[in-house]
Order: sequence, then structure tokens, then C-alpha cells
Amino acid sequence: MALTPHQIVVLAVAIEIALLGIAAVVEFSCRKKRPPSASQPAGPAPGRPDIAQTAAGRGGPLSAGTPSATDAQPEKLPLGAAGTAPTSPAPETRARAEAQPPARAASSAAPNGTQPAPAGGPIRETADSAPTADAGSLRARRIFHGVGKTRAKLLAVITGVLGRPGAPLAETCEQLEEALIAADVGVAAAAKLVGQVKQRLAPGATPEQVRQALKEAMVRILQATARPPADPGEAPLVVLVAGVNGVGKTTSVAKLAAKFKAERGPVVVAAADTFRAAAIDQLAVWCRRAEVELIRQQQGADPAAVAFDAVQAARSRGAKTVIIDTAGRLHTRTNLMEELKKIARVVGREIAGAPHERWLVVDATTGQNAISQAAVFTGALELSGVILAKLDSSARGGVIIAIADQLGLPVRFVGLGEGLEDLQEFDPAEFCEALLAEERAQGEQVEALRPAAA
Repeated sequence: MALTPHQIVVLAVAIEIALLGIAAVVEFSCRKKRPPSASQPAGPAPGRPDIAQTAAGRGGPLSAGTPSATDAQPEKLPLGAAGTAPTSPAPETRARAEAQPPARAASSAAPNGTQPAPAGGPIRETADSAPTADAGSLRARRIFHGVGKTRAKLLAVITGVLGRPGAPLAETCEQLEEALIAADVGVAAAAKLVGQVKQRLAPGATPEQVRQALKEAMVRILQATARPPADPGEAPLVVLVAGVNGVGKTTSVAKLAAKFKAERGPVVVAAADTFRAAAIDQLAVWCRRAEVELIRQQQGADPAAVAFDAVQAARSRGAKTVIIDTAGRLHTRTNLMEELKKIARVVGREIAGAPHERWLVVDATTGQNAISQAAVFTGALELSGVILAKLDSSARGGVIIAIADQLGLPVRFVGLGEGLEDLQEFDPAEFCEALLAEERAQGEQVEALRPAAA
């Protein structure tokens, strides 16, 4: 009798189910007869979480001494280059890492007292890792290495100019001016520097005399813009930080917060960049690292309202410093510049004289473009200083001298790396010494750059 198509399908399914059942019975019988291997460790199969790990992933009860997933929040990592946070590890992975014995965790510590390197970054030297060097020498060493690219570019030409004893002074100065312009010192500042060198030196001056005269001329230009830091009295110090997109403004705010916290006490940071996507989250990550309070609202909120809340919070909690992070904006956008003025007006009504400091963050890699940025922001905010970020990544650090000469603005801080400790106070003498210093042994560098005793 012929089977219908429907009956054929039913029969095929029944046969497949029967075969699967037979295979399962055979496998169970084989496992029951096979004794466990002595070398096989007890516990869950490789690649499978144990009961405690599975419970941690579900937020359920764990064994004694094991923290639950709800007891502590996992540390958030810094934002990536695209402005998004990296993917967090799976709960099972976190539980397994927390359950590691202390000996393994201790083995990851770096030798010689240095801090272990963060993910994706080198080990950084701290004051604790060099007990024989004081803070001044460590700062000088960082400045020396931070201006390394600018120094290499400048000295590549200057060494050739100064390495010809007996050359006419006029010819030497002409080539020296070209070298300064190439290092983004600026045409006007280069001409002023070379003019001062000519006045100080007589024909037949040695290369070292020319170098020393140039160094002293640079220091004079930079020191002429020096201003004492603002003193708000008993009120919190309010610092407004501005800058165009991508100059390192948000990270500079976090570094400032860490520095002011160590020097002055509690700090409140205002997340007034409510325009850029993920800007508030990025600042929140940095503030957790620096262990400072962050006042924030939703994206798209009024930046002046955020600044107002931060000032009120600082007053009520006794914070000594308020740092306002503003949205990055093109210096050619008039409406956004007006927003900065509004923030300044709002905080000025709450605290007399606020914002006491108005700092512009500029990218050292932009060279002379930083001059035009600073000029426009000065007209809108009456800037009191400049933070030069990414100096360690640029060969155009000579723009510091151009900013001081053309705009009369002091450089307050320079960024020499990505760590919280890598924002250094700017010292004109140290900078010029490092910029024109010859390559020497490390010990000689530190001693030569050490600030003179008071």
C-alpha cells in the first residue's frame, strides 16, 4: 500500500526521535561505567562558571566572603577615542577576577615602588617612586621630556647655526630667527628675540653665549605676562574653562580638579558641556578617578543652570574650588560665545568677582592657530590665562612665547601626558632651560633644571 506524503513525514520524524533517544541512553550508560580521572580537578567543566559565579551574574546569593554584584559598582573605564565607553566585562568574568587569591594580585605590582600601568598606558613615575628627587626636580624632568619634540626641531637648526665659531653675528642671528619661526614662535616674537640677542652680544660671540642670550630673552618675554593667582577670600574659587572642540579641555578639567583638591581641599566640577554627546559621561569617569564631586544635568540642559547649581553646591558643602567645564565651540560661532558670557554673568551674581579665573585650553599641536583662538576668546571672556595641552605630542611648543608676546596672556599649566598628574604648573625659566638644553645624562638634566634654592 502506498503511503501518502503526510504519512511519510510523520514516519521520518518518529524514526529521528527514536534514534536520538537510543543515542542518549548509550551515552548515559558509558558515563556511568567510566571512573573519574585522578588528574581531573574537581569543579565545573572548563569554560562553565561555578555556582558562585553564576549567582554573581544573576545578582543572587553568593558564598561567604564573596561580594555580591549589587554591593559594589564596577569601576568604569575611560572613554574611547570615539567618545563611547568600552564594553564592561561579563558578570562571570568579574566574579572570577574578584575571587583570585591575593598573591596573584600582589604579583602585578610594578617593581621599585612604581604604580602598575593602566590598560593601554605606560608605567608613570610618581613622587613616591623616586624618593631621592624632590618635587621640583620631578617637575623639571617632566618639562624636559615634554618639550622634547620642540627642542629637537629647534636645536636641529640652532645647533648648525651656533656650531660655526667665528661666523658673522648678523648671519647667525638671521638663521636663528628662521629657526624660531619654524618652531612656531611667531614672526613678531622671533624678531624681538633676535633683536635682544644682538643687543647683548658683541661680534665673535661663542655659540654658548648666543644660546644663553636667547634663553634669557625668552624668559623675559614669558615673565612679563606673569600674574598672581586669583584670591577669592573665604568664597570658593571659581574657574571657567573654555576651548574649541578636541583640544583636551575635558581631561584638563579633571587634571585641574585633582590638583586643586590636593592643594586647596574639596572641589566641585560643573558639567556645563550639555551639548556634545557623551561629554557628561566622559567627565563623570574622570571625576571618579580624581575623587571629586560632579554636578550634572541632562544633555541639552541650560549650561548656565548647571554652573549655578555647582556654585550653590560648593557653598553649602564648604568646597574650596568650583571648576566649570564648558562646551567646546568654534571661536567663530558668535551664539556659542554669548553662551559663555551668560555662564560668567550667572556665577558672578552668586559670588562676587566670579569666575575668578578664565582659562583657555589650546592644543599645542595647532601651532599659530592657537593665537587666533586665544584672541577671539579674550574678547568674549577677558581670559586670565592659557592651558597648553598635548605639549608632549607637539614639535610646535614655541607657540607659548607667541601667546605671551602677542596677547599678553600667561601660560598657567602645560599638559605633558594623559595621567591626572601630568598637568604641570608652567615655569618660564624651567621651560626655556628645557627648550634649549643639550642632551645630557639623566642626572645632569635633573641637577641643571632644579629650581634655585630660595
